[in-house]
Amino acid sequence: MSETYFRIRLSNVSTPKEQDVTNYCFKYNALGLSEVLSFTQPDLTYDPSLVSRRLLELDVFFEQKPPPEFFNGIREKFFDIHCATSEEETKDWLSEWKKGFVAFKLVGSTWVVPSWLEKPPEAVHEVKIDPGMAFGTGTHATTKMASYFVNKLATEYPEKIKDWTMIDVGTGTAILAVLAEKLGYGLIVGVEIDIEARRKARENCILNQTSNIVITDLQLDEIREQHDVVVANIIDGVLIRIQKDLIKVMKPHGHMFLTGILQERDNLFFEKFIEINPLKVIKRIQKDEWVGYWVQKQ
Repeated sequence: MSETYFRIRLSNVSTPKEQDVTNYCFKYNALGLSEVLSFTQPDLTYDPSLVSRRLLELDVFFEQKPPPEFFNGIREKFFDIHCATSEEETKDWLSEWKKGFVAFKLVGSTWVVPSWLEKPPEAVHEVKIDPGMAFGTGTHATTKMASYFVNKLATEYPEKIKDWTMIDVGTGTAILAVLAEKLGYGLIVGVEIDIEARRKARENCILNQTSNIVITDLQLDEIREQHDVVVANIIDGVLIRIQKDLIKVMKPHGHMFLTGILQERDNLFFEKFIEINPLKVIKRIQKDEWVGYWVQKQ
């Protein structure tokens, strides 16, 4: 394998010319192309939307720098396209990716440990994680807030939690579900809309040798059972959208942990979710630009 590769960014590519440009690059043995995309999140739903652009930017990858005639041809055939060339080091991307994950204290005496590492001696409990493609390695502020709530409830009701059921909505890698089992919660149900995330969550449950966690294929609006604890580490706009289903799956006097609320939208979230439902705020916490609520159903 070559120690370096070349990336050429082509700017001002009009959509009608995109296919011709692609064919031209492959004629010179391009390894591949990717479009440089831009996204926006304009409102409370927080669903990213693609910014439509009249002119495209393309990254073209080559094992070796193309010959001068490649660049001459770009100027002649596509005179309005600009080229910028960079030489970059070829890496073992799997090894580089793994370097980004280290064992760390999640909450209390529980540590998150990547599946390829050993548990640190100071960790009483470990949550083994194979991150894969699913969100939720435990490093994000919202996951840390949710972990704090799950741990805090366990320390305040140590005799009760073994009989309590929990539903983890948007379970991702199942990190919060595994944490809950380690802390002694009863049956835990993980709900996730993404098929790949559900597969990864089940793999992580096997990795952690769990016995009380069920990753269901049912969606939240299909769940009929009520639970003592509801965890929803989900962005605020989605929480508002699914609030009726969240309230429905919570038992009377049950507990709910809501994280993923941006500080700048906290007041709006409080108005649109907490004030209009039979909920009592037990605790509000903030980490970085994120806010989390522990509420109880009245």
